[in-house]
Amino acid sequence: MVNGYENEDDYIRSLKKNDTYRFSYNYEIIVNRFGEGNDDVELANAIVNIIVSWDDSSVPGYIISWNVDAPISLPNEWNDSKEKIVEDVCVRYLYSDLRANGISSETFKFL
Repeated sequence: MVNGYENEDDYIRSLKKNDTYRFSYNYEIIVNRFGEGNDDVELANAIVNIIVSWDDSSVPGYIISWNVDAPISLPNEWNDSKEKIVEDVCVRYLYSDLRANGISSETFKFL
């Protein structure tokens, strides 16, 4: 028994909210550097699109898929990889946005 449910999977299924959530975040990246200082750069926004979808397979929970639209190729000498950018966005914004929607961290599947 897990929290009154026959097994952990049934408990996780009981926490499901909507099937899908879509989020879009701006992430500032460096597109050009003109000198050695931190202010000697040209900045632009990359758009991080994240879809959080319910997966009811043998281990139920929400899975995250993502895409990064950037004006330049990533990674490069000034910016991290797309994966690192998404990781940063998740920590900075996504997890709190999901909590605000009532999504419990117990429901995340990290693949």
